[in-house]
Amino acid sequence: MAPSRTVVLLLVCTLMVALQATAANAYYNSSDDGVTMQMFEEWMAKYGKTYTCHGEKEHRFGIFRDNVHFIRSYKPPATYGSSSVRINQFADLTNAEFVSTYTGAKPPPHPKDVPRTVDPIWVPCCIDWRFRGAVTGVKDQGACGSCWAFAAVAAIEGLTKIKTGTMTPLSEQELLDCDTNSNGCDGGHSDTAFELVAKHGLTAESEYRYEGFKGKCRVDDLLFNHAARIDGYRAVPSNDERQLATAVAGQPVTVYIDAGGPAFQFYGSGVFSGPCGTGLNHAVTLVGYCQDSVTGKKYWIAKNSWGKSWGQQGYILLEKDVVQPYGTCGLAITPFYPTV
Repeated sequence: MAPSRTVVLLLVCTLMVALQATAANAYYNSSDDGVTMQMFEEWMAKYGKTYTCHGEKEHRFGIFRDNVHFIRSYKPPATYGSSSVRINQFADLTNAEFVSTYTGAKPPPHPKDVPRTVDPIWVPCCIDWRFRGAVTGVKDQGACGSCWAFAAVAAIEGLTKIKTGTMTPLSEQELLDCDTNSNGCDGGHSDTAFELVAKHGLTAESEYRYEGFKGKCRVDDLLFNHAARIDGYRAVPSNDERQLATAVAGQPVTVYIDAGGPAFQFYGSGVFSGPCGTGLNHAVTLVGYCQDSVTGKKYWIAKNSWGKSWGQQGYILLEKDVVQPYGTCGLAITPFYPTV
């Protein structure tokens, strides 16, 4: 007896599904370029990534694959030194997505504080405030453009330790919630954060925990629960790395930088010389400087706020004393530091 039309259609559909599955398996698990779905899923497990639907997972795998290709083929021009890149927690993001989510500094076009010459002090050839107990552990801003708050807090934490001998982690969330001159996770100003702390003080992190989103300002904490105070802040003269070194020799200093570009997104180690420009969109804290004993390159030690899995345990070494007066990634354009 001839098979019924229904049975034939069922067999055809089954065959099509099998062919599609085979094709998908060949694409996602092919070894032509060594980037497989299994590799992506291992990365997902390592960084705790999940996606709401299969289509989103496929989309992110494609981006991951492109980023892995970039990382494997990365060869910085000789003029950009020997920094390396590696896969990190941002490997499923395009560079545009990364910049829009994880940067957020908005340097003022005309800073209120007129840059003044830094008070002269003895400037050592190397200094690292981490080894002097003036730097807290690396923090993680999460998917929130709050770098401006973290960079300000790191500088205040350092100054407080230097002046009082006590290291107390301080609250970025209070700045996120209460700085009305900034825009929370949509970006903000480290200098106005200093102004807020100068006016009201700053609560300890243990009393005002980071949430990763802008909430309602807890006025009682802002007004009465203080773990640190500052008098104000001072701007370092622009485009002068010698003056900047004098400032950093005295305390950690907040700077704005250009953190765009995939080389910065996937920075892994070494002295970073670029490529980057002067489109300032991110804030970090300089906690020291020194010189590479092998290459002879001088570098700034910058504390970032993307967690310890990024860069060198959360830090990046930015080349120091470069030809361009604005410094690597524009770090010498608008530096400033809190005062007491």
